[in-house]
Amino acid sequence: MTLRFAAVLPALLLAACASAPKVALPVEARLHPGQRMSLPEGARLTYIDTANDSRCPPDVTCVHAGDADVRLRFVKPDAVLDVVLKASEQGQPRAIGAWRVTLLGLGPGPRPPATLRVDAVDR
Repeated sequence: MTLRFAAVLPALLLAACASAPKVALPVEARLHPGQRMSLPEGARLTYIDTANDSRCPPDVTCVHAGDADVRLRFVKPDAVLDVVLKASEQGQPRAIGAWRVTLLGLGPGPRPPATLRVDAVDR
């Protein structure tokens, strides 16, 4: 039984690699802290958390709107980069290598969901 499995294992691994979905840009996702999105070239973008959140709660009138830091981790096979996007810069793309990351929305609360978009940098 073990020998039969050992003979089949390489074929299963090749089939799994061949059937891995290709990721095409743009990629858009609504993530909660700890979740990640897959990107081309085996890269991924993880939403770590939101820090320094001084935004006004949705049911309160504030004199100052506040801001928040959306902390992300960009991982490629050969690199790891921590990135911070500001909630006040929502909708403004930020270049990270060959890609642009845009914070499209940040929900309310202590662990808010973030809507992110990744697309290619225009060359």
